[in-house]
Amino acid sequence: MIDTPNPTRNNSAVNPLDIHLRPAQAKDEAFLRSVHDTGRAWEFEPLKAGGKDELYATIMKQQYAAQHDQYFNTYTLAKYAVIEWCGQPIGRVYADFRDQEIRLMDLIILPAFRGKGIAEIIVSGLCRQAAQDRKPVTLSVHPANRARDLYARLGFREKPALVLNGEAQQPFIEMEWRDPETAPVSL
Repeated sequence: MIDTPNPTRNNSAVNPLDIHLRPAQAKDEAFLRSVHDTGRAWEFEPLKAGGKDELYATIMKQQYAAQHDQYFNTYTLAKYAVIEWCGQPIGRVYADFRDQEIRLMDLIILPAFRGKGIAEIIVSGLCRQAAQDRKPVTLSVHPANRARDLYARLGFREKPALVLNGEAQQPFIEMEWRDPETAPVSL
């Protein structure tokens, strides 16, 4: 599955040994939905600000269902995990373990637990697993997502965007991490 945290990492906010990933189960559905909603809220904030709470709720429900269906139907080798800190569920991570890559599909930490280095612990674990397996970690990130800075700090590089008629064809930025000791960068 996803590599366990590195106990030698020095992070004053969170002890990596207190972070655990467990497979998501049907009983986690309400929690996973709430995590999804907090992670996507910024995209639909204008609806809430405009007092369209019912429409906002409908769209969030549809977005969750569509994402869930796409992940389960497209990424058949994916692992879906609940992130726990000292036994408390605080987020989710979805990663697909293909022969040629590890694809980080989704990583969301609840707002109260952000800024403590938890996402870095999780992503670094994926990178260690990828280095061991001699393959890259890939992901897509929205240009406005603050996680983009985290990925860059961890050594992810942006892949060139497909450009047609002078315009980028992808609404998201593709990024890739490769262990410099086991695989040459192929961007």
